[in-house]
Amino acid sequence: MIKKEHRLTKNKHFQFIYRRGKTSHSKYLTLVFVPTKIKPFKVGFSVSKKIGKSTVRNKVKRRMRECFNLLEKNFNSGFNYIYVAKKGIEEIDFWAIKKEMEYVLKKAGLFLFK
Repeated sequence: MIKKEHRLTKNKHFQFIYRRGKTSHSKYLTLVFVPTKIKPFKVGFSVSKKIGKSTVRNKVKRRMRECFNLLEKNFNSGFNYIYVAKKGIEEIDFWAIKKEMEYVLKKAGLFLFK
């Protein structure tokens, strides 16, 4: 479970990040990020109805949240993040999702090696 202080919950915050943020893409994920001065950083997850029915979407979100928990110490705390799932992510396993999340962070230059 993601700590409460790291959750991105309000729609207006999601909209701000989508509008002002920069993106980094991979085959199965898109990372949208925006600089922030407020600590601690926030992260949100978005899975559209194109991915599948609600059980499939919830399974993908659960996997993405758990991957975040494993990678949390490697996130740059000066940014807020949204991970957007792409079509096909429902067919890959947990470890592949973790690698995709690492890849888009590295590609954006936001992955810290600790």
